[in-house]
Amino acid sequence: MEKINTSPVKPSIDQIGIVVRDLHSVVAALEDLLGISNIKIMEWPIEGVDPESTYYGDPGNYRLLLGFVKVGSTQIELVQPLEGQNIYSDFLEEHGPGLHHFRLTVPDFEERVQELEERGIKNMAGGTGVHVGSKWAYFDTREPFQGVIVELRKHLEEAGGEGKWINS
Repeated sequence: MEKINTSPVKPSIDQIGIVVRDLHSVVAALEDLLGISNIKIMEWPIEGVDPESTYYGDPGNYRLLLGFVKVGSTQIELVQPLEGQNIYSDFLEEHGPGLHHFRLTVPDFEERVQELEERGIKNMAGGTGVHVGSKWAYFDTREPFQGVIVELRKHLEEAGGEGKWINS
């Protein structure tokens, strides 16, 4: 198998995404059972921000409830689909709640997206994120990674590549 990453920058996994049916109950369980608190909860898309969302190449129109918390150097993202057709609702329907994706934040986002697409790996969804200037794209890596999807995210200048929250 030919290497996909032609960048000299080594990627690191900085987020684990979990799709849930009831975000608030998972947040309560994380605090109660593991002591993980201060989970930032928000609706996406953020009001007044064009999400530029796509769903398998077509414009996407969906809403999500999101929860974010950093545990060590890895962010946990909780995703509860609210409405519209999207990859998270698809996941719930096919598998139930659980581990959905891991994310790599890359400085050469556009090039990495193009490389994956040229390799025939389907771009499932994309758009702008919850940080100023962020872009993301999910790729259908379920076959080679035995069920797990890969998300690429554009590296931003602020907060060590994470960027500034739109609504902070």
